[in-house]
Amino acid sequence: MAADGRHVAMEITSVPRRATAAGVVVLAVALVAAVGFYLAGTQAGTRARILGEFDSRARLAAQVIGGTMAGSDPKTREWAVTTFAGSPAQLGPALDAGRSGIAWLVVLRADGTVLGTAPRSMTARAATFDAEPGFQMALTTGRLTYGNVTIEDGTPMVYGFQPYDVGGETRVLVVPAPVVELASILRGALDVTAGQVYVADGTGAVVAGSDTTAAGQPIPDSVLAAARERLGSGLTGDRHHLTLPVAGSTWRMVIATSQPALLAPVHAANRAAWLIFGGFAATVAVILLAGAVILTGSARLARTRLHDALTGLPGRALLLEEAGKSIAQGGPLAVLFLDLDGFKPVNDTYGHAAGDALLVQVAQRLRAATRPQDVAARFGGDEFVLLCRGMTGADAYAVADRIRHDLSRPYAVDGRTVNIGVSIGLATPGPDTPDAAALIRHADLALYRAKGAGRGRIERFAPEPATRANTERIR
Repeated sequence: MAADGRHVAMEITSVPRRATAAGVVVLAVALVAAVGFYLAGTQAGTRARILGEFDSRARLAAQVIGGTMAGSDPKTREWAVTTFAGSPAQLGPALDAGRSGIAWLVVLRADGTVLGTAPRSMTARAATFDAEPGFQMALTTGRLTYGNVTIEDGTPMVYGFQPYDVGGETRVLVVPAPVVELASILRGALDVTAGQVYVADGTGAVVAGSDTTAAGQPIPDSVLAAARERLGSGLTGDRHHLTLPVAGSTWRMVIATSQPALLAPVHAANRAAWLIFGGFAATVAVILLAGAVILTGSARLARTRLHDALTGLPGRALLLEEAGKSIAQGGPLAVLFLDLDGFKPVNDTYGHAAGDALLVQVAQRLRAATRPQDVAARFGGDEFVLLCRGMTGADAYAVADRIRHDLSRPYAVDGRTVNIGVSIGLATPGPDTPDAAALIRHADLALYRAKGAGRGRIERFAPEPATRANTERIR
């Protein structure tokens, strides 16, 4: 009887234990299931963000290319208006005088009538230019437009169509440009995309690309060749591709990347997370933390792969190399060190994408404000450096004042009007300037004085004792 009593007591005692164990199992299963749903949703969101950021970089590259090409419009228009505004009889000599270093020049009316050519042997060909898509687009937009690739004497050329008004009449100046002269500008922007990319004209002929395909040849990749026909993004096989128009031209930029490769860090994190979750339910909390860390790390890794230089401007190393060459060659030289005033509030208020877009526009204005022999570089963050060759300190101060005015004009960013300013430090070589690093350091010190004096100022370097903090910024 005593034995039966002990057995009943044990059964009664085990009921709460079994209930507790069942509750723990149910709770563990519920937690694992909840975390599983959470991970699935997070992974899908991470994949979407990475693909979206890839597309955003591609759009920035297309904007840089279009903005850079369009940046020549004011100068070319002014040249056309001041030089080629005469009568047809006067245009011949003017075109002959103006085509120094250029294969030929042509001026047409808006209806395609040939007003003048240099040399005269171009007259027959010029009569066909009004059928070019670039000619029609230039008349429609009223801005400089680049057309399709044409092979002239074995050299790939692109025609620039510059509309301008003379006495109420619209004319179009046609200027040929070798594709090789545009390639370095285009490739600098294409490097931002981190994918297989081509810029192709309206017929599908390559203008520039991320591989060695010659200009004028068709896109060798069948997927990208087909994708060029339609704007927007898509997925062919395992390749994510995007096609974008290039402003100021008949061109399109088409880019593709392996979607599994792009998302590889995320996929690796997913596999690790699910293996951990299959191990033991009692470690759910640890698995959640590990999964979150892995996913966060993988997303950061993917973003790092895509956050290359935005502007296509030369970087710090190239700037130091060019400055060193200029110092070695001798002659007048000036360095302007620029720091944007008010950039951080824009970045903080509207987000990094708006900050990136603002930096791209700042770079475009710097390009438009510089001469061919100058070097405009992004030094880092919101700092830019301008190397002015053949320019004295007084001339450089005037340039700095003009740039301060240009960069302080309002910007349109994501439908908003944004205002920033700029502080500028100016330095020229002297006895205490042994190398490029020292010259840029002097401009940096002058910049600090400008910002310390109230920002929006221009200060010229005056020798003072260097400090360790002053020297570390350009190492």
